[in-house]
Amino acid sequence: MSFYDAVARVWNQDRDYSQGAIGKEVWDAIAMHIHPDSKTLEFGCGLSTLLFDYAGHHHTAIDNNQKWIDLVKSHELTVRTQIVHSAINSLGFYESVPIETFDCILIDGPAGEGNRNGVLNILHSLTKKGTVVVLDDTNRPMEKNLSTAIQRLFQPSLVIEGETSHDRKFDLIIV
Repeated sequence: MSFYDAVARVWNQDRDYSQGAIGKEVWDAIAMHIHPDSKTLEFGCGLSTLLFDYAGHHHTAIDNNQKWIDLVKSHELTVRTQIVHSAINSLGFYESVPIETFDCILIDGPAGEGNRNGVLNILHSLTKKGTVVVLDDTNRPMEKNLSTAIQRLFQPSLVIEGETSHDRKFDLIIV
């Protein structure tokens, strides 16, 4: 059984939460491009939070939904992972974001098409040369437009356009 499948089994043990979760293909692409013990940031939380935590990364997840935060915390995270509850600002993005640089940033929240565009206002302050930025749900036009805007902003060294077995798409961008 793969690492992803083992963690997904833990995540879904009481109920199937897999519908909105990142696919195995997204996790495999991330794992291939970051080193162990990376400093990671996630917008949204869920199965991916457990994946980053169980893989040994120093992880911060930000979400506005206390129900999801409580669900993730019920899985006994390590001290390397913190989850931040944040309200949504007038731009539809998270108000509380730690301004520091990360090795990897997963953009999979807030929920709703187009609500992730607020990340453009702060992305420069969160990245350094070589940061891996992953945008989930690029099968949706607004998320694909956000990916294009990120690529224009950074002129990345690598862009991978991936697809999951659930007919969802993602972009991995190394800035």
